[in-house]
Amino acid sequence: MMPSPPGPPDEHPPPSGYPPARPEPVDAFGRPLAAWGQRLGAYLVDELFIRVIALLAVFALGLRHNVGGRIIWLLMAAAYYAVLNGSEMGQTFGKRLVGIQVRDATGVGGSIGPGRAALRFATVGLFRLVPFFGLFTLLSGLWPLWDPRRQALHDKIAGSVVVRVTQT
Repeated sequence: MMPSPPGPPDEHPPPSGYPPARPEPVDAFGRPLAAWGQRLGAYLVDELFIRVIALLAVFALGLRHNVGGRIIWLLMAAAYYAVLNGSEMGQTFGKRLVGIQVRDATGVGGSIGPGRAALRFATVGLFRLVPFFGLFTLLSGLWPLWDPRRQALHDKIAGSVVVRVTQT
């Protein structure tokens, strides 16, 4: 049996066993959106940091085991998230560690400023005082898993988006 003569290359390669890759979601400015795992990692780092600092402050002020300690924790967390997420960098320590940042989703794509960053925090941070808000915080944290823009509910309220950046 003789081999068949070489012919033109196949116009259609054989089908792959893998589903076609979907394009990576980007924001209105073409920046890649942060993955849910990155957001979760940043949140865990930030919460650990805030808990340690707040616990030290509560012990130093003698407010352990009372409402005053929870208020100190809330105020410190609010200041931390408002100042750092609202800064030009738009990054808390946890976000910087995993290479993501909070940006404006509606305007020019820059910083959301401390006011909107405080609003972004306040929509989920109330669980620190009122346990019922923990349910909303959980729902907001899971929301990026099915949202096409990977926004959490607190992002939608504040008009923000979390994007990936290269670490410097």
